[in-house]
Amino acid sequence: MIGNVGWRHTFELFGCLGVVWAVLFFRWFHDSPMENPRLNAAERELLSASAKLAPGRADVPWGRIVRSRQAWLLCAQYFCHSYGFYFYMTWLPTYLREGRHVALAASAVLGALPLFLGGIGSSAGVLLARAGARWTGSLASGRRITAYTAFGGACGFLTLSTLALDPVYAMVMIGMASFCSDLAMPTAWSATMDVGGRFAGTLSGAMNMCGNIGGALSPLAIGYILSGTGNNWNLTFYVSAVIYIIGLLAWMFLDPVTPIESRAS
Repeated sequence: MIGNVGWRHTFELFGCLGVVWAVLFFRWFHDSPMENPRLNAAERELLSASAKLAPGRADVPWGRIVRSRQAWLLCAQYFCHSYGFYFYMTWLPTYLREGRHVALAASAVLGALPLFLGGIGSSAGVLLARAGARWTGSLASGRRITAYTAFGGACGFLTLSTLALDPVYAMVMIGMASFCSDLAMPTAWSATMDVGGRFAGTLSGAMNMCGNIGGALSPLAIGYILSGTGNNWNLTFYVSAVIYIIGLLAWMFLDPVTPIESRAS
């Protein structure tokens, strides 16, 4: 699309797709599926029992959430995850063109690799956490093992990519870094469900917000690093690798199963 209409019109077309999706979502989505007029009788009967299980609105215990170490650690690890991930959606095409001197057509294929492998990593993370829980007999340990593998693997593969002379090998390493980091995605969101309890939606929103902050700071920081070092791409990867290690450390002190409401902190 960029080759045919330019990057500005490509952005405009993608923006229009977002508007179309927003309209469709607004017309289809309801707070309760029972409110959907297109539900048939069999579906309503199937949902009638579970629809009553949703709790009513309750005041969010902001003080307890803000004082909770678990909430802060969940937000910190997701910040670290998103900081590294947003490179693939922002600076990666520029890196391939200027840092690896890859042609536009080839960079489109190579640039899709981290996102493709990241999607596989998200699914594999579920299996790894389940296997870890069976192996250790502890759901918390299974989640930690998954997170350690995710952040440690992302750090290692991202660092190895700086040593590869061939751009294809480098992108394989970067793709594996994306695969590893996304292993932690289902674990992180499962932890917010358990730790948040009745207020899982609030905690999930807080964690996602911190992830978006990390994602917003990532391209900005990378731009300053490149500007201040004469386009030293390797340094941007080393910074991301260190931030991945910080995410791993957050998981070392995180209790990913105990609800906030049952803790004193």
